[in-house]
Amino acid sequence: MLLATGEQSVIYPVVVVKVDGIKCRALLDTGAGSSYISGVLASNIGKRPIRKEIKQIDMMLHSTSQKIDIYDVQISNVKGDFAFSTMVNRVDKSVLLSLPNPRYTEIIERYPHMQEITMEDMDSKPELPIHMVLGASDYTSIKTKTLPRIGKLRDPVAELTALGWTIMSPGKELELSSIYLTRSSTADYEDLCRLDVLGIEDKSADQDSAYSEF
Repeated sequence: MLLATGEQSVIYPVVVVKVDGIKCRALLDTGAGSSYISGVLASNIGKRPIRKEIKQIDMMLHSTSQKIDIYDVQISNVKGDFAFSTMVNRVDKSVLLSLPNPRYTEIIERYPHMQEITMEDMDSKPELPIHMVLGASDYTSIKTKTLPRIGKLRDPVAELTALGWTIMSPGKELELSSIYLTRSSTADYEDLCRLDVLGIEDKSADQDSAYSEF
């Protein structure tokens, strides 16, 4: 997630996609180790999960292990000229999250560097439901060679992906480990690094050079 520096409202990178033909909004989250879909979207797709995995769910007050359904889905842009297949985790929530409406029309009119951008989502509702989160591995599949549209300092940034244009606030990543929907492999690795049994030792060379190399 991104936090806009010095701004009251945050614009998150969201794109309208089709998941097995069903249109929904997807949040691009490069900090997520996996991709997720809501329970409602998974039910509407009408597919059976290809497998189940036991993952640790981190909540505000405690953690629990649950079986997570894994689905193989096809994600495409609204125009239908780009598609790719990926695996997503089902989260048993009707909506993964709701975001304030950024009002893209006003943003495009306000900032000169956004003038030639066309957004697929022109909904006027005050809040927009998100039914999919695309993680880091899927984000690499939709990157394009088009340079991002960058204006002045703290102006929103636009990026063209293979799924369409996204607009987001410039900012910094937040530490949201206490409210992750599911535990990522990065979190598991960080727990491993906290164990006293994990150390660095190079018996074939000088130990100081091994540490400095790190």
